[in-house]
Amino acid sequence: MIEIKKLTLQRGLKVLLDKADAVITPGQRVGLIGKNGTGKSSLFALIKGEITQDGGEILIPKTWRLASVSQETPDLDISALDYVLQGDAELQAFQTALAQAEAQN
Repeated sequence: MIEIKKLTLQRGLKVLLDKADAVITPGQRVGLIGKNGTGKSSLFALIKGEITQDGGEILIPKTWRLASVSQETPDLDISALDYVLQGDAELQAFQTALAQAEAQN
């Protein structure tokens, strides 16, 4: 479970998070929406440990592994979706096995 307790984050004079609380339980899917500049990316950066908060805490079990996908994809000849799907090892193994099976009829 990810627990956010009294989280405060300020950038310059702008307060992005002011004593925010949240609990995200295993298996729960959460969407985060908001206008540009309201702190969405900053919250993810906090959770990933890339920046530090001005107050409060974020509790993540030490045994958990976090993964993320960059907002921008490199300049590639494939779609953003295909780029992201390349990171799914199980899917890639299945697709390789399927292509081999189809080639062998």
